[in-house]
Amino acid sequence: MVIKCPNCQHFVSDMAPTCPHCGTILKDEVSSSEVTNDEEQASEGLGNEEQSVSIPHSNQYAQPENLERPNPLKVEEPHVAISQTEIPSVEKSQEEVPPVQVGQPSQPTADVSPSPSYSAPVAPIPPSSAYQEAKKSNGTLIAVIVLLALIICGVGGYFYYDNVYLPEKIDREAPRYYSMANVIVLRSSRSAGADFNKVASLPYGTELITYEIDSEWARVKVNSPNGDKQEGFVASAYILNKADFFLMNSIFGNQDSKETIITTKCRIALLNYFKERQYIGKIDDQMRVDAGITTVPNGENQWQVFTKPKDSKPNSVFFKRLYNKDSQFTDFAVIITNSVTGVKKLLYFYFDEDETPHLLTEQEAPSQGYIVDIKYEYDFYSASRVLNVNYSY
Repeated sequence: MVIKCPNCQHFVSDMAPTCPHCGTILKDEVSSSEVTNDEEQASEGLGNEEQSVSIPHSNQYAQPENLERPNPLKVEEPHVAISQTEIPSVEKSQEEVPPVQVGQPSQPTADVSPSPSYSAPVAPIPPSSAYQEAKKSNGTLIAVIVLLALIICGVGGYFYYDNVYLPEKIDREAPRYYSMANVIVLRSSRSAGADFNKVASLPYGTELITYEIDSEWARVKVNSPNGDKQEGFVASAYILNKADFFLMNSIFGNQDSKETIITTKCRIALLNYFKERQYIGKIDDQMRVDAGITTVPNGENQWQVFTKPKDSKPNSVFFKRLYNKDSQFTDFAVIITNSVTGVKKLLYFYFDEDETPHLLTEQEAPSQGYIVDIKYEYDFYSASRVLNVNYSY
């Protein structure tokens, strides 16, 4: 039997305790007139059936204790009492409706189909203010540490560059000069002839890291024997660049020659002569290349000076004022020897007031003997002055 819900006006089974559409509690009793009318309508619908089966109704239907609340989304078909004659089954959603037992009230079938699951999106829980503050503090601390590290690296890098790397780079790239006098003075200022600015005395061959050089002074740095670095000024006339120094040093054939030819003007006179004629003394090939000397030794261009000890007479050198009696410098005569052939030559130099050397003459010298005396006299046959040398044999 089907009744109408008094609240939502939907048709529902009379056995439903509540409306499956709106949940309204239905009446417990159904009037006998409604039952009668329903039975008559059912009898008329059966046509010529000989017998009719009356469906007993009771005014109250016991609700099963284990009956679950019907699914409000599912509408059940009403069950009507009919005769025993077979009636076609009604399909609903392509499923068969279970047969109705005559004489027994139909009970609502619990919907056992699984209901669709639905998960509502869960809003993310914002971090607490304390966490945000801690995170912000950690970020600030990291930024401060990074900034301090950059500042320390910058200051340390600048200090290293300015005090270590740059000075070493300048020293490494600065040209090297060498002292050619037996002793030169390193001074703290550009002033000579006094002791107040004297820093050190530098021996022959001292390497000088040269920063500046002009016609009078050179600003240099010297590595002292104890490892200290001393800076100051030396006279430019007493130093030579690397190639010239190693060439001049190769001219001295023995230690006595260095001590006998002691003045820088005489050493420069020999150096200029060798450079003009592409002569060279005795020198190691690797040292020659390292020094930048382009002259290659052979049997004709290798010449050297060999002397007796200083103040020995006669000797291979001779000092006397002959060319210009009024000059403040004595003339310089020296015998040079070919290191391969043994041939000897006499060289005679005079000097200007600024110590600039000039070669007066060069002539053959005997293979044996030393200079005893030299005269510069007028020759009537040549109508000129000639140099007469007296040798000892």
